[in-house]
Amino acid sequence: MEGSPIHVVSSDGALRRALVARLERAPELHEHADSAAGFEGIGPGDVVVSTPADCPPERAHELVRAGAAVIILAPIPRPEERARYERAGAAAYIPMLIDGIDLVRAIAQSLERSRRPSRCRTA
Repeated sequence: MEGSPIHVVSSDGALRRALVARLERAPELHEHADSAAGFEGIGPGDVVVSTPADCPPERAHELVRAGAAVIILAPIPRPEERARYERAGAAAYIPMLIDGIDLVRAIAQSLERSRRPSRCRTA
């Protein structure tokens, strides 16, 4: 869906479809997810859900600097990998459990943070 604030980015088509279907069933999320193989069209306030294979820490850092929240789904969570994503500014690094509550919670929190007005003011 164009203009969607949630982007599921994976080169694995079956994973993308499963994640989008899960997010569309989540009553906590009022927005629908967009399935994409790449990172085009992602802007400030958007949430990116991806995997280490599709979004290395360097890419996550670029997306975070552009104003997006990045959530990484790790097939096998590793402490050293988690640390790299945390340094890159990722909003969450969680186990890849499509039906788990952690994914929906991380997305909802990221969307809520993006809606809060900034405390910084310019004169």
